[in-house]
Amino acid sequence: MAERLSKAKLSIFRRLSRKKHRTAEGRFLIEGWHLLGECLEAEARLLAVIYDPSRSLQDQDERVLQLAMEKSEEVYLASDDQLRAIGETVTSAGVVGVIASVEENWTRLAEKLSQIESGCVLALDDVSDPGNCGTIIRSGDWFGAKAILLGEGCPSKENGKVLRASMGGVFHLPIAECPFLEGSLVELQALGFQIIVSSLVEEARALGNFEWPKKSVLVVGNEARGVRQPILNLSDSQITIPKFGKGESLNAAMAASVLLSNWRIH
Repeated sequence: MAERLSKAKLSIFRRLSRKKHRTAEGRFLIEGWHLLGECLEAEARLLAVIYDPSRSLQDQDERVLQLAMEKSEEVYLASDDQLRAIGETVTSAGVVGVIASVEENWTRLAEKLSQIESGCVLALDDVSDPGNCGTIIRSGDWFGAKAILLGEGCPSKENGKVLRASMGGVFHLPIAECPFLEGSLVELQALGFQIIVSSLVEEARALGNFEWPKKSVLVVGNEARGVRQPILNLSDSQITIPKFGKGESLNAAMAASVLLSNWRIH
C-alpha cells in the first residue's frame, strides 16, 4: 500500500547521496524509469520505490511502475520537489528507487573467473571520472565482458553518475572493487589470463595487428596519466589505437569501446 512520503523518510533517503551512508546502510539510490526497469529485470532487491503520482506515464513506464509496486518492500507517493531533493538530477524523472547493495567479493569473483575457458575482463586503473566509468561499464555490458574490476581511484559502482552513465550495466555484470589492482591482476595471470594494457607508448602494438588471447584482461587507465607503471610492468602486451586525424586523444570510455569492439570481432 502506497503512503505519502514524510519529512522524516525524505531526510533518511536524502542521506543516501553520500557514500558513507550508502556503505553503512547497505543500500543506494537509482533515478529514472529506465534504471528502475533494468533493476527489476536483473531481479535486484527493490527496498522502496518513490514516485510522483501526478505525472502521466508512457505505457512502458506504467508497466515498470506496476511491477515495481508489486516487487518493492515499500511504496511512497512524493511531490516533484521531494524527488528533486532526494535525487541528483536537476530535472526529476518522476521516480526514485532504493536498492539493496550487493557486494561482489573479489575472492568469490576470482573463483568464478577460474571456471571460464575464454572471455575478456575489464580492469579500470584510476578512471576517476564517474561518467567515463559508467560508460565503460555500459560498453562492457554491450560487448559481453565477463566482469569489471574497479581499481584505486575509481568511483563506486553505486555513485549516481556511474549508475546513470551505465544505463543499467551495473545490474548485468559482476563488478568488484579492487583497491590493490596489481594483486588481482597477478591472480588472474595465474588463472591463465593475459594482461592487455591500453597505452600510448611508441612500443605499443597497433590494434589492427594484435591477436587477442582467449582469456584477456583489458586494462584502461586514467585519461591524463594512463595506466600506472606497476601495472605496465606486469602486463603481457601493450596495445594502442592508431590515430588518423588531428585529435589529441580519445577519452577513456571511447578507447575502451573501440578496444572491446576489436576484441569481440576477433
